[in-house]
Amino acid sequence: MTTLYRRLALLTQGGLDIYRNKTAMGMLRFRPDDVVCVIDAKHAGQDLQALTGVGAGIPILATVQEAVELGIDWLVIGIATPGGYLPDDLKIQVYDAIRQRIGIISGLQESIAGDPNMVALAARYAIELVNLRKLPNEDFPIGKALARETTAYRVLVVGTDASIGKTTVALELTRHLEARGIKARFVCTGQDGKLVTGRGVCVDRVISNFASGAVERSVLSEARHGDILIIEGQDALLSPPYSGVALSLLHGSCPDAMILCHAPTRTHHRHTDVAIPPLPVYRRLYEEMLAPLHPGKVVAVALNTLGLDLKNAQAEIDAARKVTGLPCADVVRDLTGNRGCAELADAVLAAWESAGAERRGHSKSRSKAKSKASAKR
Repeated sequence: MTTLYRRLALLTQGGLDIYRNKTAMGMLRFRPDDVVCVIDAKHAGQDLQALTGVGAGIPILATVQEAVELGIDWLVIGIATPGGYLPDDLKIQVYDAIRQRIGIISGLQESIAGDPNMVALAARYAIELVNLRKLPNEDFPIGKALARETTAYRVLVVGTDASIGKTTVALELTRHLEARGIKARFVCTGQDGKLVTGRGVCVDRVISNFASGAVERSVLSEARHGDILIIEGQDALLSPPYSGVALSLLHGSCPDAMILCHAPTRTHHRHTDVAIPPLPVYRRLYEEMLAPLHPGKVVAVALNTLGLDLKNAQAEIDAARKVTGLPCADVVRDLTGNRGCAELADAVLAAWESAGAERRGHSKSRSKAKSKASAKR
C-alpha cells in the first residue's frame, strides 16, 4: 500500500546538518513540492538552499504556530539520533503541533506511540501518530536466497559506514535510469525511503532471524514492476552498532551488482572509535560475504564529498577510481570532469548488459547440449 503524505512541515535540529537531519534532507531533495516549510529556530528566516543545497524557496520558520498559519497538515520529525530517541526540546514542539491538530510523522527508532503523554494528547485532539518504522501486522519468512530467481537485475547500494548517503544514491540512480527510459524500481528498506516513496519496510525493526527474509520478500514483490531494482542500503558490514542489518540486506537481496558508498572525510564508524578500512578492503568484504550465495560484484563507487572544496573533492574521486579501478562519482555535487549519476548508471547498465549476454550464452550452451543429447538418443 502506498501512502504519500503532503503539506508537510519538517522539524529539524542541530544546525541543519544533513546527517543529523537526514530524514528532512531526503524530503527536501526528492519531494520538495510536498514540503511547506522547515521549523528550525536557530536558522529562521535564512535561505534554505544556501544552507543545505536543497529546498529552494521553502521558508525556515521558528515555531510550529507559524507553520500552522501556512496550512500544514503534518509535522515530520526530520532528525536521526543515536538510538533513535526524540530529544526533549523537540517533544515540546511536537506537543504544540498536536494541540494545533497537526498529524505527526516519525522515523525514529523510539516509537512516538510509546510516549503515554503524546498518545493521550493525540487522542484528545483526534490526530494520527504515524510511525514509519512500524511493521505490518504479518509474519516475515526466513530468508532462502530466493531473490536469485528473479529476472530483474538487482543493484544493492552498500556503504563503508552508516548515514553516508546510500538512500540518496539509490533514489538519484533510480530517477536517472527512469529518465533514460529504463524500467527501474527503487526497493525501500528504511524510514527515509519509505517517507519519500510511500512504500517498503524498515528492515532494522525486523527480528534478526527474519530480516533477510523481509528484504527477500520486498525484492520478490518489487521485481514484478521493474527490469532493474535499485535496493536501498543500510549501514555497513563492519559497523559495530549496525552490521547485522547490512548483512541481512546483502543476503536477502543477493545483488547482481553493488555500488559502494563512502565519505572520504569520515575516518571512523559512527558512534565508535573503530577506524574505517580502505575502499578495496570493504569492496572485497562485500563480494566475499556474498559469493557463497551469489556472484555479485561492486561495479562503481559513490563518494559523498560534503565538506570538501571542489579541488579536494575531485582529488578524492580520482583517488578512489585509481585505488579501486572502478567508476566513481558524487551524485549530488557537479564536479569538473565528473558526470555524477550518469557515470554510476553507465556502470550499472554495462554490468546488466554483460549479465544478459552471459545468460544468453548459457542458454545457448544448454540448448546445444540438449540437442546433442536428443540426437544421440
